[in-house]
Amino acid sequence: MRVTTHPITNVPGKPRFKYVGNMHGDETVSRQVLVYLIEYLLSHYGAEPRVTELVDSTDISIMPSMNPDGFEKATEGDCVGGVGRGNAQHIDLNRSFPDQFDPSSVLASDAPEVTAIIKWILRKKFVLSGNLHGGSVVASYPFDDSSSHMWSGVYSKSPDDALFQYLARTYAENHPIMGEGKPHCTDDPNVEFKDGITNGAKWYDVQGGMQDFNYLKGNCFEVTFELSCCKYPLASELHTEWNNNREALLAYMEKVHIGVKGFVMASSGMGLPDANISVAGIDHNITTWIFGDYYRLLLPGTYNLTASSPGYLPKTVNNVAVVEGKATSLNFTLKDLSEEMPAPEPPASPVPTTAFAPTDQSLDNQGASPPAPSVQPQDFRHHSYSEMELFLQQVNSVHSSITHLYSVGQSVQGRELYVMEISTNAGIDETGKPEIMFVGNLHGSDAVGREMLLNLVEYLCSNYGSEALVTRLLNSTRVHILPSMNPDGYEMVLEDVRYSSNQNTDLNSNFPERSYEKNFAQPETAAVMDWIKAHSFVLSASVIGGMIGVKYPNSAGSTDEALFKTVTEACLVEYSSLQMSEACDFKHYVSAGPTAGIDMQTWVYQNTDSLGFSIGLSCDLYPEAEDMLTYWKQNHRVLLQFIQQVHFSVRGRVTDVQSGQAISNATIVVDGSKHQVHTSNSGQYWRPLAPGKYELQASAPGYTSVSVSVTVSDTRVEQVDIGLTQEHLSQPADQLEEEEFERLLEDRSSAHGLEQLIQSLLPAGTLRYRTYREHSEFLQALTLNFPHITRLYSLGHSWEFRTIWALEISGSPESSQPTEPKMRYVTGVHGNAAAGPELLLEFASVLCINYGGNPTVTKLIDRSRIVIVPCVNPDGREVAQEEKCFSTAGLTNAHGVDLDTDFLYGSLSVQPETRAMMDLIEGGGFSLSVNLEGGSLLVTYPYDRATQPAQSEETLKYLASVYANNHPEMHYGVPGCKYGPALVQGGTVRGAEFSSHSGSMKDFSMDVALCPEITVYTSCCLYPPAQQLFLLWEEHRMALFAMLLELHKGLSGVVRDRKGQPVSDAVVNVNGSVFVRTDTQGYFHTLLPPGTHQLQVYAQGFQQQLRQVNVSPHQMASPLLIEFTENSTHFSQEVVLAAAISIPTVLLSSLLIWHFRSAKFNRCRDGVRWLRRRRDDLQMEAIVSEKSPLRQVFLEESEMCREERGWAGLLGQQRTAQ
Repeated sequence: MRVTTHPITNVPGKPRFKYVGNMHGDETVSRQVLVYLIEYLLSHYGAEPRVTELVDSTDISIMPSMNPDGFEKATEGDCVGGVGRGNAQHIDLNRSFPDQFDPSSVLASDAPEVTAIIKWILRKKFVLSGNLHGGSVVASYPFDDSSSHMWSGVYSKSPDDALFQYLARTYAENHPIMGEGKPHCTDDPNVEFKDGITNGAKWYDVQGGMQDFNYLKGNCFEVTFELSCCKYPLASELHTEWNNNREALLAYMEKVHIGVKGFVMASSGMGLPDANISVAGIDHNITTWIFGDYYRLLLPGTYNLTASSPGYLPKTVNNVAVVEGKATSLNFTLKDLSEEMPAPEPPASPVPTTAFAPTDQSLDNQGASPPAPSVQPQDFRHHSYSEMELFLQQVNSVHSSITHLYSVGQSVQGRELYVMEISTNAGIDETGKPEIMFVGNLHGSDAVGREMLLNLVEYLCSNYGSEALVTRLLNSTRVHILPSMNPDGYEMVLEDVRYSSNQNTDLNSNFPERSYEKNFAQPETAAVMDWIKAHSFVLSASVIGGMIGVKYPNSAGSTDEALFKTVTEACLVEYSSLQMSEACDFKHYVSAGPTAGIDMQTWVYQNTDSLGFSIGLSCDLYPEAEDMLTYWKQNHRVLLQFIQQVHFSVRGRVTDVQSGQAISNATIVVDGSKHQVHTSNSGQYWRPLAPGKYELQASAPGYTSVSVSVTVSDTRVEQVDIGLTQEHLSQPADQLEEEEFERLLEDRSSAHGLEQLIQSLLPAGTLRYRTYREHSEFLQALTLNFPHITRLYSLGHSWEFRTIWALEISGSPESSQPTEPKMRYVTGVHGNAAAGPELLLEFASVLCINYGGNPTVTKLIDRSRIVIVPCVNPDGREVAQEEKCFSTAGLTNAHGVDLDTDFLYGSLSVQPETRAMMDLIEGGGFSLSVNLEGGSLLVTYPYDRATQPAQSEETLKYLASVYANNHPEMHYGVPGCKYGPALVQGGTVRGAEFSSHSGSMKDFSMDVALCPEITVYTSCCLYPPAQQLFLLWEEHRMALFAMLLELHKGLSGVVRDRKGQPVSDAVVNVNGSVFVRTDTQGYFHTLLPPGTHQLQVYAQGFQQQLRQVNVSPHQMASPLLIEFTENSTHFSQEVVLAAAISIPTVLLSSLLIWHFRSAKFNRCRDGVRWLRRRRDDLQMEAIVSEKSPLRQVFLEESEMCREERGWAGLLGQQRTAQ
C-alpha cells in the first residue's frame, strides 16, 4: 500500500520509505500491525498534524506480508513457530538475497518473493526501511553477517555504523519493552540487549539477509525490528502489540528526513539521475533518483560532500552542517565536461611539473593543513592465485563505492586475469578523467610487482576520503591495476618455471612487433592487448623486480625521449636512495623460451595512445615475505608519483569551428614525434610533454588540419583547445540537417532523452491477439494509410501456404540510399511465443502514426530502412494455445520442424519458412537485427551453437546490453522464471550458454550476412494473457527504440583514392576480428561497442591504411574519410593472386555449368552461388594474413558439397559419352 499525496505519480524531492512485514510466514504480529498502521495513517490524515505532515512529505510504501504462502500454513497460538517460516518451496526468504561475502545458491524460481522484492528495491531506491519480524524484542542493525560466518559474537561493522545505531535506538526508545533491553522471552529469558539494540552478526550470523542487501545494493538504510517473543500470538493480543509499536513506527518513519537532501543538476537545470553522493570519511555512497534528487541520512555534525556524474565535473562542498531534526538542503550544479576542462589545480594556483619539483610541492600538497597519517597495508605476504582472488573480491566488496573488479581474459590454464579499477564512479567510462594502468607479474617468478600492486590496491582504498593525495587522485583519475598477468607461471614458481608463462613463453617479449603477427601472442598477451586498446590509457607501467628504477622504450624519438626522461626523473625523486636507474644481476633468470616479439612498453608506445614504462622496485624477484613491508615503505611513493604524472599534460578539446561540436577520433601529432594521440568521444585529448616549445597538429577526416604552437613550462598544465574547419561546405542546408540529426541522436541516446521520446509518442492502442488473417489485414491497412513510408511484400509462404509478410518502413520505401543503415525486427520463429508479433505490430503502428508529427521518429524513419517481419511461423502461431505459458503447441511449423534449428546453409531439407528468411537475410544488407522470443527475460547473442565465441563478441555483448539496459527489469539479471537460469549477469548471455543448438537464425545472420542479431526473450510466459500485452509493450518499447537509435552509431565512412573516386570492395578490418567491405560508392558501416578501435583498411593496388578511432555510446557514427595511395607493387601481387585463384575458379565454373543440367543438386547450386560471392572476400583476407570469420563456414560447406561434386563429375562423364 502506497500512502502519500499523489500516490500514482513520483514527486521530485519526496523521500521514499518502506516497511516490510511477515517475511517469515510464522511471524505474524508485523502483518497485522502494518495493516493497523495503514488504517491509522489514512484515518488521521488531515486531522492530526503529525500524520498529515508525514504523509504530505514522504512517499510511504507498506507491505504487510512478504510471505503470504507461509502465513497460510502457520497456526495461531504457536509462539515457537517453524511451520510456515519459509515460503511454499520451504525457502527461508531472509537467507536468499545476494550476500556480500558469498553468492546465494537459492534459485529464483524457488524464491519468487525475493526476486520481486529485489526488483522493487532497485527500482524505487528507498531512503529508509524497516523489516519487521518476531521471536524476540530488539532492533538489529547491519551488518547481519561477517566474512567468517561465525554463528555469534562477531561484530560486523558497516561504514555507517553510528547512524545505524541511532536509527535502531530511535525505534527501541519508543517501544515500552524493547527500550528496556530485556525481552524476557521464554526460550532465552536471560538475554539482554544494551539499549534494546544489537549488531546483527554479533547476535547471530544471517547470510543472505534482506537488510544488508538494501544497504549495499539498494541505496537504502534498513533496520530489522523483532516485535514480540511470541511469533503467532492469539488475536486477542494484537491490540496490545499495536499500542506497543505505534509510536515507534511513526518515530522511525520520521527519521527519513534527517541528514542532507537536495538535487544534483546539470547547468541546464535538468536533474541528473544515478549521480553519486559521497561523504568524506564514510566509505558508502548513495545515488540520486530519477529526478536527480537525493537524501543522504547523516547524524548531526560537519561533513564534506561530493557529487559526481559521468560526463560532468565532480563538485565538492566542504563544511556542510547537519543539525538535529530536518535535513540540510544542499543542491549541486555540475558542469558538463564540454563546458569546461579544468586543470587538476585551480587556475589561480599553478601546478608544478613533477620531474623537478620537490616532493612537498607535488600534486599531493597545496599548502593546506598537514596531511592526516595514511593507513598502511596490513597484508604483506605472498598470495597464491586463490588467495589473490579472494583478496580482490573482499576489497571490491568492502570498498564497492570506489572499486570495480573485472577480468580481461584468462590464462592458458583458465585463471582469470583480474583488474581492479579504483576511482569514484568506478566501472563507468567518464569523459574528462584520464586513465592509467599498472601491470605486474609478467614473469611467473616475479612476485615483487604482484605483491606491491596488491598493496597499492589496499592502500588506495583504505585511504580514500581521509588522505588528501589519495582522495584527489581517485576523484580525478581512473586507476586500473592488473596485479598478475601470468598467474600460471606464478603458481609453478616452485617448479622453477621462473620467468615464463605456462607455455614457456616470456610474456614481456610476446607482444607482436607488427599487427598481423597477433596470432603468435599467448592468451595472456592477447587479452592484455585487447584490454589496453579498449581504454584510453594516458600512461601505463609494468611493475617488476629484477631492476631498480624506471625504463622506457629505446625506440622513442628526441621529443618523446625528453618526456620519458621527465617522467622517469620525477619518479626517481621518490626512490628512497636512488637518483638513477640501477641494473641488477640477472644470473638467477632461467631461459624463458621464445622471444619473437617486443616488450610491453614498446608495444604500447608504438600501437596505442599510451606511453609505456617499466618500474623496477627490487633486484630480488621473489623476496622473503617479511621483506615485503620494507619494499613497500621504500617504494610506494614511486607508484603514487607515477599516477600523478598523468595530470601533467598538454590537454584540450578539438571542436568544429562552425557548430562548436566536439570532434572525436581527431589525431594530435607533435612535430618531431611519430607518436599519435586521439580525441575521445567528447573531443578531449591528453598529450604529456616535457617542458619546451612544440608545434601541435590536429587533423580529422573531412577537416582542414591546424597547427598550433604551445609552450610547456614546468609550473603549469597547458590547456590548448583547437578548432577545425570542414573541407567541404558546398551544401550548407544538408550540413545543418546532418548536425541537427547528430544533436537529436545524442540527446535521445541518454536515458533521460530516450524516456522523453517515449513519453512524447502518440499511442497506437492496437494491442490484442490476432489470427493470421487479422495480421494480414492489419498490415495491409497500415500500408493503405501510410503509403509514402511503408511497403508490404511477401518473403514466401509457409508449409500450409500462408504468406510470410515483411513490412518496410522508410522515408523512401521504393528507393534506397547507400548511407541508409538497415534494421531488421523479426518475431514468430516459434509460433507459441505469441506476444512478439503483437509487440512488433504495435511498434510499426507507433512509428507510422508519429511520422511527420514527432521530429525524432520522422528523422529516424527518413534516415533508416526498417524491415519488420511480424511472424516467421504463421502455421505454428495458428495452433498456439492462448494463456498457456509453457505449452509447446505451435513451437514447430506445420511439418514438425523447429525453424530455429533449420538455418543450415545448403540443407536439402530446408523448410519454406526458413528459405524465405534466409533469402531476406542474405540479400538484405542489414546492419542489425532483433528477434523477439518468449519463455524468459533476457537477451542472447551469437553463437547459439557450441563453438568458440564469435570474434566480434565484444560488439555482440554490447548490443545485447543496450536492449537489456533499456528494459526496466531485464538488466537486473534476475529473470524470475519457473524454467531457465535464476541469475544472468546484466540480463545478457551467449546463446550457447542459454540454449545450445545448431542452425539458429542469428548464427546464420552472423556467418552468412555478417549482420549481428540478438534474441530478446520478452517474458517468462510464452503466451501471456491478453491483458498483459500493454504492460509488455510499456516494458519493451524503450528498448526497441534504443536499438533503432543504435543503428546510427558505431563506425561508418567512405574510402576513396587520391583523385576522389570511391574505392569499392575495400576491406575494413576492425581490431583484427571484425570485417566489413565498402559498397560500390566506397561506403561502409559497422556497429561497434564504445571505446577505442584499431582499423586496418586494404584494397588491391593500394597501400594499407591504419587508423585509430573512438566510438561513443551517445553520438552518431561520424563518417571517416580514408584516402588510399596507390601501391606500385600491386601488379606482382595481382599476378600471384590470379595464379592462386585459377584452380578454384575453374572448379566453380564447372559446377555452375553442371547446375544448369541437373536440378537434383540444388544444395550445391546454392552453395556455389554463395561461395562465389564470398571468394573475393577470402582472397583479400588471405593477402593481409588475417583469419576470416567466414573461413570456417567455407570449409564446412566445402566438406558438405564434396560428395555432390563426386557425383557431378561422374554424371558429366556419362553425358559426354552419350
